[in-house]
Amino acid sequence: MNRADRRRAIVRERGRRLCDGLFRRTGLKRRCRPKGVRCPIVLYHGVTDEPGPWDVTPSQFRRHVDWLSATFDLLPISRAIECWRNGTLPARPAVITFDDGLASTIEYALPVLEEYGITATHYVIPGLLGERFESKPVMTRDDAVGLYDQGQEIGAHSMTHPDLTVLSESRLRAEFVESRRALAVLVDDPPRSFAYPSGAFDRRVASAAAEAGFETATTVVASDVVDFDRPFTIPRITVMRTHDLETLESLVSGSRRWQRVVS
Repeated sequence: MNRADRRRAIVRERGRRLCDGLFRRTGLKRRCRPKGVRCPIVLYHGVTDEPGPWDVTPSQFRRHVDWLSATFDLLPISRAIECWRNGTLPARPAVITFDDGLASTIEYALPVLEEYGITATHYVIPGLLGERFESKPVMTRDDAVGLYDQGQEIGAHSMTHPDLTVLSESRLRAEFVESRRALAVLVDDPPRSFAYPSGAFDRRVASAAAEAGFETATTVVASDVVDFDRPFTIPRITVMRTHDLETLESLVSGSRRWQRVVS
């Protein structure tokens, strides 16, 4: 990501915060009751001492996890939907997820998750394992296997991280099928959940996820309320470098509930 892209990301987030404030001050937050259950699903990317807009620092991540673990019953995404289906979802469910399978997850995030006894969902890009993505090192195949062996959930984030909405039918299907097959071979367990690259999806893409055998697919629509009856449009709250603990608390408490799934 170049400097101009970083600036644009920061400007867009400032715009979202303005909307958050209006949503709260006008009372719309109190009246907004979308269908579903409150189950904040937070999305992290890199955890690094040199964070970009979508990264957090190790100390920031630890503060977040300390608060999340004290406030919610944390589950991986597939376990959350299982519990919802059989009526055993805990009273305060929440989920921690990671996108892109960055190596910094292994170095900085995993030790914190293990310390707090948290199982997160890690959406990895099997076609980029051991390489670089947006100038950042991606975890290796052995790293991904190690994550799985330590009880973390592995999900798919496509094979090569394209914009799925612009692909041909054959290429679209391949991104789902090949990523699922590659991860099934790698950890001897087919991934159950998929994360749309950059959150880009439409009805055609969601249908392809279901046809490929996934049980859920996650977006970057930032509501804290999840309609598990629509398992291929699950919202997630993106956590950014500029999000201190107070901002995170606001986000998981519904300040961005004005974002709605429209597909």
